[in-house]
Amino acid sequence: MSAQKSEQLDRGPGHAEIRNKALLQVAITEAFTCLGAGAPEEAIAHLEQFADLAAPSDVACYIFGLIYFNADDMRNALGWFERALALNSVNPEALGARAIVLQRLGQPLDAIESLEEILKLRPDDADSLFSIGVILQSLGRMKEALAAYESALRWRPNHCEASTNRGALLERFGRFEEALACFEAIAAVRPDDSRNLFNKGSVLQKLGRHEDALAAYEEAASCGPPDAETELNRGNVLQKLGRLEEALVCYDRSSQYRHGYPQALYNKGIALQGLGRLQEALAAYDAALALDPCYCEASCNRGNILHELGRLGEALGAYNDALKIRPGFLPALTNRANIFLQSGRAEQALLSCDEALRHDPRHDQALGIRGAALHKLGRLDEALAALDQTLQLRRDTPEAWLNRGNVLQELDRHAEAVASYDEALRIRPNYPEALSGLGVALKETGRIDEALVCFNEALEHKPAYSDARNNRAGALLLKGRLTEGFEDFESRWDRSNAPPRPFIQGPPQWNGENVQGKRIIVWDEQGLGDLIQFSRYLPRLIEAGADVTLLCRRNMRRLLRSLPKPVRFIDAIDPNEKFDFQSALLSLPRGFGTTLDTIPAQAPYLYAEPDLIAKWAERIGGEGFRIGICWHGNAFINLKRTVPLSNFASLGAIDGVRLISLMKDQSRIDAEGPDRTLRVESLGDDFDGGPDSFIDCAAAMATLDLIVTSDTAIVHLAGALGRPVVTALKHVPDWRWLMGRDDSPWYPTMRLFRQAEKDEWKPVFDRIADWVRTRATGRLTEGQQARKPALITIPGAIGELVDKITILEIKETHVADAAKLGNIRHELELLRKLKAEAGFGGAELDRLQAQLKTANALLWSVEDELRRHEARGEFGEDFISMARQVYKSNDLRAGLKKEINLLFNSEIVEEKSYSTQDLRPVRKIS
Repeated sequence: MSAQKSEQLDRGPGHAEIRNKALLQVAITEAFTCLGAGAPEEAIAHLEQFADLAAPSDVACYIFGLIYFNADDMRNALGWFERALALNSVNPEALGARAIVLQRLGQPLDAIESLEEILKLRPDDADSLFSIGVILQSLGRMKEALAAYESALRWRPNHCEASTNRGALLERFGRFEEALACFEAIAAVRPDDSRNLFNKGSVLQKLGRHEDALAAYEEAASCGPPDAETELNRGNVLQKLGRLEEALVCYDRSSQYRHGYPQALYNKGIALQGLGRLQEALAAYDAALALDPCYCEASCNRGNILHELGRLGEALGAYNDALKIRPGFLPALTNRANIFLQSGRAEQALLSCDEALRHDPRHDQALGIRGAALHKLGRLDEALAALDQTLQLRRDTPEAWLNRGNVLQELDRHAEAVASYDEALRIRPNYPEALSGLGVALKETGRIDEALVCFNEALEHKPAYSDARNNRAGALLLKGRLTEGFEDFESRWDRSNAPPRPFIQGPPQWNGENVQGKRIIVWDEQGLGDLIQFSRYLPRLIEAGADVTLLCRRNMRRLLRSLPKPVRFIDAIDPNEKFDFQSALLSLPRGFGTTLDTIPAQAPYLYAEPDLIAKWAERIGGEGFRIGICWHGNAFINLKRTVPLSNFASLGAIDGVRLISLMKDQSRIDAEGPDRTLRVESLGDDFDGGPDSFIDCAAAMATLDLIVTSDTAIVHLAGALGRPVVTALKHVPDWRWLMGRDDSPWYPTMRLFRQAEKDEWKPVFDRIADWVRTRATGRLTEGQQARKPALITIPGAIGELVDKITILEIKETHVADAAKLGNIRHELELLRKLKAEAGFGGAELDRLQAQLKTANALLWSVEDELRRHEARGEFGEDFISMARQVYKSNDLRAGLKKEINLLFNSEIVEEKSYSTQDLRPVRKIS
């Protein structure tokens, strides 16, 4: 027994070991079966009762670790792998498994140590080197990760996973050609690997090889399963190739493959925007935001679409939404600044740019917009500095060159502005805004024909570009091409920063239609000088049979009431009042088809008030040669029209000349003329101190010998009053003064003196002084400075007074000589004053006076023709007929004058008597 027992004892341990192995084998098999059935808890339950049996075996411990790993129990898996390594420290499989578990448990450095233990055993283990690279990449240690992948590939060149990750890192490092080589090597091993073809397409896209990239994406799409990413990138490449419709198909397909894919919708919006299908693009961005409300880029692009649609308020809201999602998002900050700038909120644009620059001090777009905002705020030197900083960072930015040109132009540095516009056009040929800016700069240097070429080219590329059309209007008008110029001038309402057009609902714009019996409303616009200059057209409308209403500034009405035809003035539109036509004041020349030959240049067409003439004549006195001067225009309009007062010194130095300020603000004499050698007389603080503009100035002008002024409203007033006036003009003046002339077709009593060189005023005033000297000296030597002009009072018939007024009015329109014209106008003012003081007026007198003027005008033309016949020695039947017309017209005049005398019960009544005897026949001279 004992032997037998001994035998059993000898057999016992071997039998138990076999039995334990069998039990373990069954338990392990059942555990894997449970794992395969998706029952990890049951798998673990099968193992737990056999843990003691597994503990002595490194192989069993490793297998238990695998089962726990697959059951997602990392802690117990790690414990079993540690037991396996405790039993056998050189077990590479256990070391690898341990590394994987440690990585899963967030212990990447311990995982690397485990993998490095494998490399001590097997230095050529490419998989371990690859795994080390993956862990290092996850830790952000990209260069070390790249080295690990490259080591793995040295041991196994066809390790596709290592090649894939190496290519991805090389792509990230911008080493695109090397990355492409990785993906091409993989393609040689796995030609149908759609993921690798996708990666290859991505690198080719970054290399700018869009056609090759498209081929790679299309191959990936044909090899692999439907993939949203592949279609998305395929669409992106097609978009870069300009094949936007095909790109849209890809984006739609991407959305089908991955339902609710916001990026596909976002990119679709970009393609639709490129196609000009703005509403559809907006819908695509809205759909992307519905899926992902925090999609910052989609919100920003939505703002871009709304901006393009002119819905600036909504665009601003979209940019603000993007900034709520990502406060420092630079595109939203800069685009928001653009909206502020376009809306006239330059201060807020500046703040938005400054916020962007806090995030990125070298953001060229923010610097560029900041420069534009500073320009709008009038901070020109700061604007130029910001734009120069932009161009230091990125010289190929045409917008920055454009804005730089605009700033330089406002700084009056036109040559530099031209160079900036040229650079913008070099980068972006056919850039309409730069062409228009260049045209303005060329115009300001006197190169008008070249400027017109630029404006025409800008409009060729952007026909609806109102700024270019308005700028072209100025050049055309400056050249005297009034018909074309006034046509283009209608674009002034649509140009950038234009004032709102006070258009009235209902009546059409007057374009030259017959206005007989029609009601037309004209609205005042632009400066006071414009109102004075173009008010000449209002009587023409009335003469054409129109009932004219003028919507204008109240302070100008008193002056405008002196127009030769009555105009109705209003402050505001009565919505119940009906008009047949409407027109802006400066659109009237277009309506009348005005050319240089048809400008209504009769002057005066405005008149000073007799009482005020007497007042200012007494205050000014008759001594010396009296010159009214003005040297300063509207301070809010920078048109380089202001002249330093010191330039008038050469005029003041002429013997007998008196300089009298016509400035409303008489304090400017002391403020701007501290040199006591230049004496300028003040007309007192009450000069034009009331609510009505230019009333005193007009009266003062009536008593002066000459007016000398820069290009201000004063020059228009003097011209409209028919007073002798000299205008000092800058090198390239406002369009109305044309180029190269010393006279004005708008004002027959005006003489123009122009700068020969930009900003050089002294030579201009020296020439004016020479011109004045010859006239003043002649007047003064006649003793006019020593005695007051004589004026006698003689009795006369009222009809004779009215007849004399009409004759003088006719002379005024026909006499060109300045001195004669001055005498005619002086007499005419005196007679009109006498008529007004006596209270002679009324509708019946107006009718008789108009008939009398017609008769006198006929006499004027007949007498001119008689003189021409006499000069030619032609005394035939035409001569006799015209001679008979003279006495017939005189008979008509006599009858009209008598009616006027009887109308007012004139104390003196002129009578005429003719012989009743038969007239002898005139003997024909042979």
